[in-house]
Amino acid sequence: MKRIVVLLLAVWLVVGCGSEAAPTPDLVATQVAVMQSAAATLTAGAPTLAATMLPTQEDTATAVPTSAPPSTPTRVLQPTPRPPTPTSAPPPIGPGVGKFAVVGVYADDVLNARSGPGVGSPIVGAIPFYGRDVEMFAGGQEVSSAWWAPIRYGTLEGWVNSNYLARQVGQVGDPVAKLAAQAILAIRDHALVELSGLVHPVKGVMFSPYTHVRPLQGAPGAADLVFSPAQLQSLWADPTVYQWGTFDGSGEPIEMTFRQYYDRFVYDVDFAQPEVIGFDATIGQGNTISNIATVYPGAVTVEYHFEGFDPQYAGMDWRSLRLVMEEYEGAWYVVGIVHDEWTI
Repeated sequence: MKRIVVLLLAVWLVVGCGSEAAPTPDLVATQVAVMQSAAATLTAGAPTLAATMLPTQEDTATAVPTSAPPSTPTRVLQPTPRPPTPTSAPPPIGPGVGKFAVVGVYADDVLNARSGPGVGSPIVGAIPFYGRDVEMFAGGQEVSSAWWAPIRYGTLEGWVNSNYLARQVGQVGDPVAKLAAQAILAIRDHALVELSGLVHPVKGVMFSPYTHVRPLQGAPGAADLVFSPAQLQSLWADPTVYQWGTFDGSGEPIEMTFRQYYDRFVYDVDFAQPEVIGFDATIGQGNTISNIATVYPGAVTVEYHFEGFDPQYAGMDWRSLRLVMEEYEGAWYVVGIVHDEWTI
């Protein structure tokens, strides 16, 4: 501002020194124009008032760095919070569809119950590997190729993978349920050493291809074969051809190694995860009469059952595997492994 005043004064002196007479109107106009032009020239590069003001605290708190281009906003705006996306509610639980038992779970594991269908849902509790009386309800849901079902087990409510449940018929106590669950998985896994520890220490274990067992010893094929715990351990690699009985219908002798017999008359289907499990209850019934209760009085039988595989046979291709168990010196042991199917 001082520079502007000094320049105007200098111009006035130069003009005024030319003559002491009063300036003419044209001369006055000329002087005014010169002064206005000089003022405009000096003020053209001067900063504006707004530019000379210091920023407020609010601006400095949100200012963009000075290297940003002029078009960049001078304030960083925080995004407006969005409401949470609602998660899809699980399907409504429908009426009860019956009681189920846990299958296919090892003795050192549990069946997890979750807050919703799928392994991504939090675990809310667990059902033991021998669990029974699991109430299932309609309203299941498929997640990652597995069918999840809403259940209630005592006071526990949640969702479980239904592949580990089988429809339950009958009832047994915990010792028998535990023994059966361990034995069927040992059979599935060919774990004969483990199975031998579950077999009756005195009577051993009897193998029968059909539900009418033959306990009397005699000529080869006249009685079902019985193996002690020690003999059982080496059966899987045993090349011996045994006579296990006779085929239903043809009467031809069943002459096989243990592995061959296993594939045909022990584990011809996946009995460890059946459709139905019978606790001291008979499920599969054909023309052959079961005499297990007569030969083994006081024994308890757990049956693993499939109701059929090919619709054209209308259920006549059902399969069962029965584990016969007896109590000995306060503990329960397997005394019989009995296969069953439709016979003529």
